[in-house]
Amino acid sequence: MTTQYSILSVLIRPEIQEKISVGLLLFNANEVYFSYSKNKLQVSKELLSNSSYKILREILENIERKIDFDNSKSSNKKEFKIFKNNISDNTFSTSYISYLSKYSNNVISFTNPKEISLEVNKQIFSSLFRKYIDDIIEAKEELPRVKPVEYIKTHFGDKIEKHYDLNREVTHEHVQNLITPVRIDFAGKNEIDVFAQTVDMEATPVTVANHINSFIQLKTTYNENNVSMKDFIIAKEPDRNTFPKQHDIWNQLRTSNILNYLDLSESEAIITYAEQHGVVPLTCNS
Repeated sequence: MTTQYSILSVLIRPEIQEKISVGLLLFNANEVYFSYSKNKLQVSKELLSNSSYKILREILENIERKIDFDNSKSSNKKEFKIFKNNISDNTFSTSYISYLSKYSNNVISFTNPKEISLEVNKQIFSSLFRKYIDDIIEAKEELPRVKPVEYIKTHFGDKIEKHYDLNREVTHEHVQNLITPVRIDFAGKNEIDVFAQTVDMEATPVTVANHINSFIQLKTTYNENNVSMKDFIIAKEPDRNTFPKQHDIWNQLRTSNILNYLDLSESEAIITYAEQHGVVPLTCNS
């Protein structure tokens, strides 16, 4: 059975084809291995425009979503993704990857599939990944295993307190017609109220759902009052095998149009927004 691989690269300067290799696909007719370097993705963020970086992340995440959909029982989720399917419906068939290698969106490129006389397995994939992409498959700086709200406080302490009240309870006294109080992790205001709420996706499914629904209740009340507000809801993808129900909720959350979702790794966006829009703590009288 033919084994092939394709290297995914970020186009830093498309006009001169300057690129950074960021991901690897290893596949045959039945199996696909895929991973990308979190280290190089972070480097790319500093070199790309916000819109290009967003497209890049979406492409990489779409590949992972396809693989996750076809096989939720990856033997080592942190190192690679794998699924098995028939060649007739293989998204990562030779012909399709070859097509992608000729198609350019000025953000990411695929090399034309190259044949190798090796099996498709974890060891081969890891060896090729280290050779062509990165010395390690996991990011050098994994987010610590702490609740998202504590992660943000630790990383942005002084900045976050400059712009937001922490752990602020919002009631009907502040928001007309709000039925029950909602406790918000980060609450600020400029010309409109600004709320950033984190969700610990490793809590129980009921707790996760209640936390999200209370934030939806707050935003819905603003909408019904015809009052503008800015919302951010921040979470980190839970392990699919360890937290299957929470992972399903997370999937629904990040694709929903109801709330403005941010991955925990992108949480600096609430600081950027605050600095650009002059956000001050909700209780500030100025």
